[in-house]
Amino acid sequence: MSDAILIFRTSVRTEKDIERIGALFVHKSNVHKWNVDFEDWEKVLRIESQGITAENIIDALRTIGIVASELE
Repeated sequence: MSDAILIFRTSVRTEKDIERIGALFVHKSNVHKWNVDFEDWEKVLRIESQGITAENIIDALRTIGIVASELE
């Protein structure tokens, strides 16, 4: 199974938000790489993952106070 690339618009605003996302994803072995583009006004989160859905990511981010919506 190959990696899927999921892309989200997020409510990330601070370095603390990034730290919380890192702490969340460290426990998800199916998230291989991730990054947030702070230069983009939508604070785009890009995730390389396997066997996880966009809805799973959105729900997980919601638990740490980050709002996200998938970009097509």
